Amino acid sequence: MKWTKIILPIVLLAGGAILCIARWQAWFGMPAEPQWRGESVDFVFPSFSHDSTPESLDILVLGDIHNHLTTADYDTLAARVPQADIVAQVGDWMDRGQRYYQQLLIREWAHSAMANTPVLATPGNHEYSKGVKKTLSPIWDETFPHPINGPQAVPGASYYVDLPQVRFIAIDTNPLDRLVYLTRTLTWLHELLQEAGDRYVIVMMHHPVLSAGKGRANPIIFSAFRHALGEADLVLAGHDHSYMRRAPFVVLNTAGKLKQQRTHLRAEVADTVPVYGLITIPEPQSAAYPQSQMVFRVYSLRDGALLDSLYVDHH
Repeated sequence: MKWTKIILPIVLLAGGAILCIARWQAWFGMPAEPQWRGESVDFVFPSFSHDSTPESLDILVLGDIHNHLTTADYDTLAARVPQADIVAQVGDWMDRGQRYYQQLLIREWAHSAMANTPVLATPGNHEYSKGVKKTLSPIWDETFPHPINGPQAVPGASYYVDLPQVRFIAIDTNPLDRLVYLTRTLTWLHELLQEAGDRYVIVMMHHPVLSAGKGRANPIIFSAFRHALGEADLVLAGHDHSYMRRAPFVVLNTAGKLKQQRTHLRAEVADTVPVYGLITIPEPQSAAYPQSQMVFRVYSLRDGALLDSLYVDHH
């Protein structure tokens, strides 16, 4: 009886430890990565050239995609927004943060009519591997040649780009659970907001400050950024797989599957349909916009119908 009391717990603990080790990859890490069996992919998303900046600017905004758009879908977007100067994507473009899914993304994009349009992207949580130590997709920095001018948790994942009309700031929200990176990011952001001058300020981040999803709020990001980002003209985010606007905060979903029950309590506008956005910054003092207002429009991905419009006065 004494031996049973000693041996049985040891056996159970040992069995539990073996099971945890065996299932660690499935529970906490990435599932086995599919093998890439397509053609060799050698493609770099083009970055925006300051020398070719037009006087007016049109930015196509894409929300969560999770590899659910094909070359034909990107061709459709190119036909609907032929004037797009830049594409901005708010994260979770890939379904997993591994090489296979990034190669799949590159293949579909590189063969589409959007291939030569410059891209400004920020990593979502799916661009990172899961587990105790999250790591960004190994070829992210090779395919997205963003400036290295942000707080360097991951080089090029947080950055800013200055154009004559707008300062565009991208924040990698995945490492913000680390106090050092959170502090550096907030300091960096405050400086960029104060030094923006007469430009509009557009901020892009994956995890939203305000969420339209029940139980989806991120308390760290809400507490740390809601006041600072209130100074921006437009704040773009994803992650919630819905559309929500409460100026200046916007959450977009382009092709991610709806996962959560939605609540409209914090929203001026909210919807669950897949959408894409278009930011238009006209020439200063143009006839169409005498006060040079930036315009943000949201369209249905399914049929291109206009769903929402917002005229943004510069802060």
